[in-house]
Amino acid sequence: MGAPPTITMSRGRQINLSGPQYYQDLLTGIALEILNELSELEKLDLTSMGEDAFDEVVSITQIRLLNELYYGLGQLRAAGLEHDVKRAIQDLRDIWNRYIDGTGRPAALKFQIEAEDGQVQ
Repeated sequence: MGAPPTITMSRGRQINLSGPQYYQDLLTGIALEILNELSELEKLDLTSMGEDAFDEVVSITQIRLLNELYYGLGQLRAAGLEHDVKRAIQDLRDIWNRYIDGTGRPAALKFQIEAEDGQVQ
């Protein structure tokens, strides 16, 4: 069974999965969409709001990444395509962290996975 041509993110945006690398397209699409949302938040002067505001943005960003990943994997599963969730989290983490590095954003926006239990930090 093949991937559906698109999946819909929780806020309605479509990610095109019609290419040969649908899994990579899913993860990249999620990362780019959340980066777009982050850029909207960055229009506010978070540093002037204090450390708590920045910490909240970091937490919300990581929650959004994971929620969209689970939502997308659920749609793939409904189409008959199973993916290892822990591996998908690691793959998304790697893509996300490369984007954070490449855009010069604070390292605090990266997310880590604890090796012993697979928990996202």
